[in-house]
Amino acid sequence: MDTLNAEGTRDRLGSIALLLHQAATQVWSDADRAAADSPLHGLGLGVYLAHSQASALLPEDCELHDLEVDAPEERTLLQLLTEAEELTRPLPLYRSDLVHGSQLVIDLCDLIREARGLGY
Repeated sequence: MDTLNAEGTRDRLGSIALLLHQAATQVWSDADRAAADSPLHGLGLGVYLAHSQASALLPEDCELHDLEVDAPEERTLLQLLTEAEELTRPLPLYRSDLVHGSQLVIDLCDLIREARGLGY
């Protein structure tokens, strides 16, 4: 039995993608103000790739601007990543169309650890 129906899964993945887009924008902004060899550039790339992973799990006909999500208040990078990871928990990752979702969960956990290590 699926944890979420198809629409719930789509909405949740869309929310994850939107949170990761906001997180990527935030960390890239911080990286632009940092030194060229700052680890923020690597973190920004990782967040951007996670955003791409989440977006790739969405149905082809789904566009992020079509999804209804609450406008996020100001959140830190760590809060955005943590919220995205929490949203993955009820996803039915055993389904064939979400088989790559497990890698997204692992990557989010790695990004959270890295963000904490960088003081976020």
